[in-house]
Amino acid sequence: MTLAVSVRSLAMHYGRRLVFQDVSFDLAAGQAAGVVGPNGSGKTTLLRAIAGCLTPRAGEIRINGLTPRDAIGRTGVGYFAGEATLPGGVRAAHWGGLGAGDDVTRESRRLRTLSRGTRQLLGLRTVLGRHPLGLILLDEPWEGLDPDAGRWLSTMLETKRDRGAAVVLSSHRLHDLAGLCDVYVFLLPHQAVVLRVHEIVSVGAVTAEHLASVFDRLRGGTMSLRATS
Repeated sequence: MTLAVSVRSLAMHYGRRLVFQDVSFDLAAGQAAGVVGPNGSGKTTLLRAIAGCLTPRAGEIRINGLTPRDAIGRTGVGYFAGEATLPGGVRAAHWGGLGAGDDVTRESRRLRTLSRGTRQLLGLRTVLGRHPLGLILLDEPWEGLDPDAGRWLSTMLETKRDRGAAVVLSSHRLHDLAGLCDVYVFLLPHQAVVLRVHEIVSVGAVTAEHLASVFDRLRGGTMSLRATS
């Protein structure tokens, strides 16, 4: 498979504070990575770095061999992080029209006047409707969605992945990540552990219970820490 994303020895700081270091993983076209960690562990920071919004203190990121900023216009990168990526003063119909050209919504109100779940779904439908879309970066995408919208998102991501897009997701909803991802990036205080599915379970699919167990063991120091790619 063609390599889509390569993250090598990545370290991020905010001022003098270390967020994480030594994050390394590869993600091929048609694969998905789930980023797991407590609040403040750097999940949003990692996605923003891959999207080209932040410059790492050390290490490098390549998307199809290009830097993130160069890749955005050539690879088709879709990045969505909820409220942080929705301009509240823009009218919903205009924002929805930035997708694939379909009528995502005819709602004329400004985004800030819509309910949280409606804004979240509109943003996701707009970003995921763009073509071409070789890399999808979503930060807590299920946040605020009702059950129907949550199922739609999971199905859409599976479809995009199966059609060759690389996907990187952060979420506290382990049951949504469990059935979707090929790689899991566990962000712990000042370190990261990257595990593929076969390193978590030898037979069958990864479940939310598996992910929670691995995360608890890593935090408790009862599981050998190793960064793999």
